Amino acid sequence: MIPRKKLQVFVSSTYEDLKEERQSAVEAILSAGHIPAGMELFAAGDKSQMEVIHRWIDESDVFLLILAGRYGSIEPTSGKSYIQLEYEYAQKRDKPFFAVVIAEDHLDVKVKVQGRQVFETENPQQLKAFRAEVLTKIVRRWRNPLEIKLAIHETLSDFERREDLIGWIPGDQAVNTGALAEEIARLGKENAALREQLSKFAAPSVLFNGLTYEEVFNFLANKKIDITLITDPKSVQVVKNIATAFGDLEPALLHLVWLFRSAFRKRQRVHVVTSPAFFECVDTLVEFGLIEYGGMSKGPDREVRICSITESGRNFLLRLKLHPGIKEAPEFALPTEEMLL
Repeated sequence: MIPRKKLQVFVSSTYEDLKEERQSAVEAILSAGHIPAGMELFAAGDKSQMEVIHRWIDESDVFLLILAGRYGSIEPTSGKSYIQLEYEYAQKRDKPFFAVVIAEDHLDVKVKVQGRQVFETENPQQLKAFRAEVLTKIVRRWRNPLEIKLAIHETLSDFERREDLIGWIPGDQAVNTGALAEEIARLGKENAALREQLSKFAAPSVLFNGLTYEEVFNFLANKKIDITLITDPKSVQVVKNIATAFGDLEPALLHLVWLFRSAFRKRQRVHVVTSPAFFECVDTLVEFGLIEYGGMSKGPDREVRICSITESGRNFLLRLKLHPGIKEAPEFALPTEEMLL
């Protein structure tokens, strides 16, 4: 083993839902020749837990955050989770930082395999805000433990070259550049092998008319509805209530999808009585492949479009149900037998 700088890496994550992923991170740190540190490795002492955490973060060279679908245990005084307090302290101390954040499509898979215990139900808004803060930094997404290992190997390789990171170096040994080159070559082969294994686990993204879930979600959430075009006062109020439940000031197409959810989940058709100026909203949902028209009828003063959900639409609603924060939005029934828009 060639003598070189060994970095101490503080590993921060929730515990029960990330045991396998955390073990993979520890293995990757050790195989890269560095030193993992995490609260499950520490013996209990007389000082408070946060004091111990602060001391270990101070003594570590790098701070690693593994973030998935849980917010974690709450520290009583601050009301924040321990992982957020660890993150904030590391930022305050200007610790070199990197994060691996679960991809949303893999979180859906994890929920199906391990159950709802891996998904935050008590503090979803706090998790959403914390996740948004972390994503302002440069992060790596992961869908399985192999991706975590690969991200750690590549990132620690960059940190090793930083002269401002002291690490642990035997003082009586000089660096053997030949052996160092051999070690780099070995790690390169190991990374290549990990990439090859990773490619076998890669799963194609679910597309909605060629767009990813995130692209459709962002478009619908930002496509505002002009409620002055809605003719029925009850419908206006229901759409406003949904927007409020989602934490939005103005109704958007995303809220219209949720409004139809009650009927669609029962595979019922929805009769939409609409003014011509409002057809664009419904047409957009058809263009994205979320609903489809089942027929039309005209009266003396109105036109009725009959809508039903597509298989793609059902998949979107399932993803929407699991979206952080949105799962708290209440159910809204259609205000009348025919939806008056």
